[in-house]
Amino acid sequence: MAWIGKLLLLAGLGAAIAAAQAPGSPRMSLTIGFSSRVVGRTNRTDVTAAMKAWLLNVARERKINVDPHVEIYDSFDDVAQAVRQRKVDVVSVGMDDFVALEKLFPLAGAFANRVGGKVTDQFVLLARRDQDLKGMADLRGQSIIVLDHYMSLLAPLWLDTELLRRRLPVAARFFGKLTNVSKPSLAILPLFFKQAGAVLMSQNAFATACELNPQIAKDIVVLRISPELISSVGAYRSDATSESATFYQREALKLFETPGGKLMLNLFQSDAIVELRESDLRETRALLAEHTRLLAAARKEGRP
Repeated sequence: MAWIGKLLLLAGLGAAIAAAQAPGSPRMSLTIGFSSRVVGRTNRTDVTAAMKAWLLNVARERKINVDPHVEIYDSFDDVAQAVRQRKVDVVSVGMDDFVALEKLFPLAGAFANRVGGKVTDQFVLLARRDQDLKGMADLRGQSIIVLDHYMSLLAPLWLDTELLRRRLPVAARFFGKLTNVSKPSLAILPLFFKQAGAVLMSQNAFATACELNPQIAKDIVVLRISPELISSVGAYRSDATSESATFYQREALKLFETPGGKLMLNLFQSDAIVELRESDLRETRALLAEHTRLLAAARKEGRP
């Protein structure tokens, strides 16, 4: 989005907020918290302004007086403290942080962003076909480029699990150099032109690159592919006021129906927010449990 477009967008959001904050009955407080990992490289001001404007506009349409707050937390400890102190009603965090949080505090009503009709994504470890690799061990000491995206938060953990299964060091110690990039082209092209030894990215991003340049599909091979995983999850504090939790849950699932909601979805490159069943989380929970077990065993044996 061009800077002029952003300026006009935020001006419109500011007007919407001002219009919705008319005096009236006592407001229902609602605080939405995001982990910085989930926000990623999305502009924080845009996220905060869009979320507040959407909540206020919806509340005005429903004739509900809401006092919305949006917080972005830079660490797991910050999120945990906010939940512990009841300073946040709804949180959106990485799936690994969600599992850690629910061990400390009761959470309910899990939901996730749907992208391209799916709440899951697959990750691929790529190398050049002419490297003639016999297995992952042959990548030791080479450089790897990792595509950084909030839908791929678990990609590094999945790669570490693949390495640990083979009794190899985790990626930070196994590869000679690890570089994070924000665009698929910045990941795939260095590998294509023999400037990197491997790439870790989403399967969707790789498929798109192959469609745009069929030669990529000929020269680059998938060494490993992950199961379908959910990288980020939202949930409510179980002891949050029922009125605020119900309001957000009901309206979040209808984001795609309003202009403000569509703006929020566009910021996260999503097409909807959907409720999750426990069965939806099973595969991801299994990976996280395996990673924890393998990492503990490696440390116990003195392996890096």
